[in-house]
Amino acid sequence: MSKTAPVILYIEDDPDARYLMADIVRFKGYVYIEASRGLDGIKMAEKYSPDLILIDLILPDIHGYEVTTHLKSIKSLRNTPIIALTAQTQKNVKEMVLTAGCDGYISKPINVSEFLFKIEEFLAGKREVMEPDDEKLYLQKYNVQLVSRLKKKITELEELNNSLSSLNNELFSSQEELSNYNDRLFYLNNLANYLRRLRDPDALFEVLPAKMVESFQLKRCVLFEINPKNYKLSAISSRGISRSALDKIKLSLSESLLEQITQRSGVLWIKDNAEIVDQTLLKFAGKIKSNSFLLANLYNLSTRKDSTGIFRKISSDLTDDINIPYSKRLLIFLDKDLEDHTFLTYEVRILKSFLQSVAVILENMFLYTRLMDSYKIKAQQAIHDGLTKIYNYRYFIQELERETNRTKRFHSPFSVLMIDVDFFKKYNDKYGHLEGDKVLKTIARILNDNTRTTDTAARYGGEEFAVLLPGLKKQEAVLIGQKLRELIAAHDFKNKKKSGKIKLTISIGVASCPEDSLDMNIVLDMADRALYRAKERGRNQVCTA
Repeated sequence: MSKTAPVILYIEDDPDARYLMADIVRFKGYVYIEASRGLDGIKMAEKYSPDLILIDLILPDIHGYEVTTHLKSIKSLRNTPIIALTAQTQKNVKEMVLTAGCDGYISKPINVSEFLFKIEEFLAGKREVMEPDDEKLYLQKYNVQLVSRLKKKITELEELNNSLSSLNNELFSSQEELSNYNDRLFYLNNLANYLRRLRDPDALFEVLPAKMVESFQLKRCVLFEINPKNYKLSAISSRGISRSALDKIKLSLSESLLEQITQRSGVLWIKDNAEIVDQTLLKFAGKIKSNSFLLANLYNLSTRKDSTGIFRKISSDLTDDINIPYSKRLLIFLDKDLEDHTFLTYEVRILKSFLQSVAVILENMFLYTRLMDSYKIKAQQAIHDGLTKIYNYRYFIQELERETNRTKRFHSPFSVLMIDVDFFKKYNDKYGHLEGDKVLKTIARILNDNTRTTDTAARYGGEEFAVLLPGLKKQEAVLIGQKLRELIAAHDFKNKKKSGKIKLTISIGVASCPEDSLDMNIVLDMADRALYRAKERGRNQVCTA
């Protein structure tokens, strides 16, 4: 930096005052540098060795007296004039400033002309001094004030150090808690992925308590089923307490308590039994001997509570043997290892998040099960006759086409029996359709029970049946037909409207492939014509194409 013009350093925290001082000093042709804090001012003075230092006594980090004393202790700055600028009006301020090491004192607000004149004097070597006796007196006062300020600063530093130590401990604790939080999140994420791979809800019920006890260092975990009629609890699976022990304890909750769990988003956190108001919950806590625990209703934690209802609407034509999902009736109980050791807030948050995942996983499991049940039912309905439960016409035709193709390729024979119940219309008119339906069911059962598993017995339509016999030639098929005819003729079709035995007979037509034709439609037609001849010849007999 150029030394042709005097360099003036101004230490002041007020930016407006620094801006004004810069104009005044530069207008005079001096070099101007500035600092907003005491410690910064000391560094600037050491770096640039100014010809004059102006300092405000009130600074944000360190008192101006202390800055002056420190500046005068620096060998290179001992002869540098330091002028105090302050608006302080307390008694003897000038004397205290000179005692601290300043070489002069200027009151604020400054008179610019007078101020510049004084600066020139100080740059020329002027120094303000006190009488020796006054200097000695104020030095004692200054030392007392300095010691007082130092004690205050030491106290403040100790308090700050204690605060930092406490903050550091809290930070360490938070880091440890965050580490535990992340570890458990990682573990529970893996556990949730494991549970998602299960397909059977019962398998999930069996492993869930054990896995939760393991991951959270719990004392106990019990999965209960809630009876929707009386709200009694029955244990499905548990860890930390045996099923037999739980079965001996009669546990139940109230409808109002379950509603309370619902209002708390599915998780009720009991920190201490003293806070329990509900009497059934108080009895529950007493019987299960727990002072602090969690209760979670999985249905309330599910994000798709309406999915079951939607599925029921979609599948309203299904049978009623598909169970309502367990997630509407499952309650999970959790407590910690020690009686006086309650859950931490972050643990409850993690548990709630995990149980929400479990609820969704279970809901998906049950929807998947219902969907598969629906598929199976629909698949059965597609190929079975609704009344007799044996195969229907459509499935019979598919199997007939398959056997025809096999015959064409491998030259293996098959035969077809076309069967009609003799005088069935008269029976139906006399005893009614309900009794007629019973007859059709009975005949279907006899046909199905007395043919091979590789054969296809089907209801062809009305009182007419058909049996596909793979691998059998015509004469072999005739023997099967005779057997079935005799079984039907010997059967007693008793009903509620008539006492004594009721006999019915069947007529059968037989055709074979490739003996009669390689065209399945022609084979069917020839079997049907043979059936017609059996009817013409007096019924209760077997005729061949």
